[in-house]
Amino acid sequence: MNCRVTVIYRQKKRMNNNRCSDRKEGDVKKGRQDIKEGGPPHSLPVMTELSSCVESLLENDPELAEGAVDVLMKISDNILKDPKNEKFRAVNLNSNAVERKLLPAVGALEVLFLMGFEEAGDKLILPQSDPLDNLRLYREQLMHLKTDHLKKAACGTQQQSTVNTLPVLMASETEVKSNLVSNFERVLVYESPALQEKARQLLPEQRLHELARNTLSSINKDIGEKEKPLDFQDCLLIQLLEWFKNSFFTWFDCPSCPMCHKNMTMVGSLPPTEDDLVWGGSRVEGYACSSCNTSERFARYNHPGKLLETRRGRCGEWANCFTLLCRTLGMDARYVLDFTDHVWTEVYSQSQGRWLHADCCENKLDSPLMYECGWGKKLTYIFAFSKDEVVDVTWRYTSKQKEVMKRRNKCREKWLVSTLLNMNKKRQETYAPTRKNFLELRLVAETAQFLGQNHTVKESEKQGRSSGSLAWRLSRGETQAASVSGYTFHINSSEEMKKEFVVKYSPAQDQYIRLNAEEAIPKGWQSGVNAAKNISRKREADWKMVYLCRTEGSPEGEVSWVFDWSHTNLKVTSALVVFQHTTYEDGCVDWQLCTGDVCVSGPKEGVLELTKDVLERGAKKLELSAVLTKGQGDVAWQHAQLFRQPDSSTEFPFYVRLRFG
Repeated sequence: MNCRVTVIYRQKKRMNNNRCSDRKEGDVKKGRQDIKEGGPPHSLPVMTELSSCVESLLENDPELAEGAVDVLMKISDNILKDPKNEKFRAVNLNSNAVERKLLPAVGALEVLFLMGFEEAGDKLILPQSDPLDNLRLYREQLMHLKTDHLKKAACGTQQQSTVNTLPVLMASETEVKSNLVSNFERVLVYESPALQEKARQLLPEQRLHELARNTLSSINKDIGEKEKPLDFQDCLLIQLLEWFKNSFFTWFDCPSCPMCHKNMTMVGSLPPTEDDLVWGGSRVEGYACSSCNTSERFARYNHPGKLLETRRGRCGEWANCFTLLCRTLGMDARYVLDFTDHVWTEVYSQSQGRWLHADCCENKLDSPLMYECGWGKKLTYIFAFSKDEVVDVTWRYTSKQKEVMKRRNKCREKWLVSTLLNMNKKRQETYAPTRKNFLELRLVAETAQFLGQNHTVKESEKQGRSSGSLAWRLSRGETQAASVSGYTFHINSSEEMKKEFVVKYSPAQDQYIRLNAEEAIPKGWQSGVNAAKNISRKREADWKMVYLCRTEGSPEGEVSWVFDWSHTNLKVTSALVVFQHTTYEDGCVDWQLCTGDVCVSGPKEGVLELTKDVLERGAKKLELSAVLTKGQGDVAWQHAQLFRQPDSSTEFPFYVRLRFG
C-alpha cells in the first residue's frame, strides 16, 4: 500500500480500538499455506472466526451491510474468474455502486485494502503482481458473513436484545462517563493566564481587529428582515477562523522525507518520550522512507501550549488550539466532541443569542448540519465542554432526530441527563447565585432552540470534508459534494441608473466585490456561482498561492457565472471579461461566453470582449463558463487553475464589466 492508504488503514484501526485489525497472523499464514499446497482457491475452509474488519460490517444497517458484502463479493468473483482482466482489478471510487453501497458502509473500504487493493487517484487498483491470497481469504469470510451473521440479523433482534443486558450497558455507561469527565477537566487548561499570554504573543490581534471592523461595516448591509445583525465579536470570529486555517495551523497526513522528499510510510506506533508525556503526547506515530530508510515520528500532543509551537496536526489538534485562541480573545468558547470521530468549537454570540458552530479545519461558521448532510455522518452523541458546563448538543447538528435516537445505545438517556446535571452542579457549586442563574437560563434557552430550530439545509452545509487526503476522506465517507448551484447576478436599480455593472473576484480574499451596487455578496467563491461541479478553492501552504481548481481526484470540473438584465429595458453596448488562468503539463482550461444563441470561446491570454455584431442581437443575459480537464499523474486535478495568485495579493484576477445604452 502507498503512504496515504497505509496511514488511512492504520489510523482507522487505532481510532476504532483495533476494530478492523486483521486475524491472528497464524490464521493468515495457515490460509496462505493451504493455497501454496495446491488447494483449490474456492475450497478453503470457512472461517468461523471473522476478521475484526469484516465483522465491523455488521455495525451497519442490515440492508447497507448486505449491499456492501454483495459488491465486495462481486469484485472478488470477477477477479478470480478472469485474473488478467485489468478492468476487474480497478474499483472506481466515483461509481454509483461504490458511492451508494461501499463508501457509506463501515469497514467496506478497509476490506478492499486488506484484499490488496492500492490507491491510484480516484480508483483502487489490485496490482497484477498480487497472488490473490488475501483476496481469496477475505472473500471466504464475506461469504461466511453473508450466509450466517447477516441472515441472523435479518431474522430479528431477539438474540441481540438478550445480549444488551443491564451489566453490559452499565459498563458502557462507565466508559462514557470517563470520557466526559476527562474532557471536562482538560478544557480548564484554556483558562490558564500564562497559556493565554503565550497565545496572545502569537496572535496578530491588532490586524484581526482591523479586519473585523472592516467586515462589520459592510456585512450587515444586505441582511434580511428576520435576521439579526452581527456584532464585532462575530466578525472577529470570522477573521480568526480565516487566519487560523490559512496562516497559522497546518494539516498533517504523513511526513515528506527530508532527504529524498518522498512521502514516508507509517510503520506503527512508537513509545513516547518523557517530554511527549508532559504535553499529553501518549500516542506517537512512526514513519519511514522506503527509499533511504530515514525515520520520522509524529506525536499526537493533547496540550494546546505545545500545539502553539508545533502548529500542525489533525482535527483534534486543530480544535484544541483554536478553542484556546478563542478564549484568549475573550470569547465564550467551548470544545465540542463528536463520538463519530471529529471535534470543533462553539462560540456564544451575544448578537444572535445562541451558540455558533465554528469548525477551524474547514473554516466554516454556523453550518451545524454540514456533518450530517455534507459529510454523510451517522451521528450519535455530541458534547460541548467549557469551564462552566458540559452539554449534550447533538440536536443542534441533526435534522434526523429519530434516526439518531436509534443509534444512541451507549447509555440510558435518563442516566445521561442525570450524569450531566450532576457534573455541572459540582463544577458550579462555588459560583455566585447570579452566575448560576445566568447559566441555567441560558441552558434552558438552548434546549428550547433545539426543539424549535429550523432544519433548512444551507448551501454551506451541503459540502463534504475538505481537510485531509482524498483517500482518508473517502474511507470515512466524508468527501466533498460534487456540485454547487443557484446564483445569478441580476442588474439592480443602482446599476441600471449608472448603466454599468462591474464585479470582480479575488481567491486570496475569497471575496466578490460588486461596484455600483449597495448589497454585499457573501464571502466565498460559491456565493457568486450559478453552477459548479467538482470545483474547489485550493491554498498551497508551502508556495503561499491560492486558486480555484478541480476537486481532488476528479477528471473534469465545470463552473459558470450568469448575468441577467432581462427585467430592465437596458441594451448592452460592451461586455468585457478578464479571466486569468494557469495550466501545467497538459492541463486545459476552456472558457466560453454565451448570449442568446451565440457562444464565443475565450482566447488563451484570458481577455474576452464581445464584438459589436454579437451585441446588436439584443442580448438580455450572459453566461460565462469554464471547463477544467487533463493534467498528469496523481495531481492532475491541480494542473488546470483559475485565478492563481499569492495568498497575500490584493488584486482581482477575475473581472466582468457590462455597459448599457
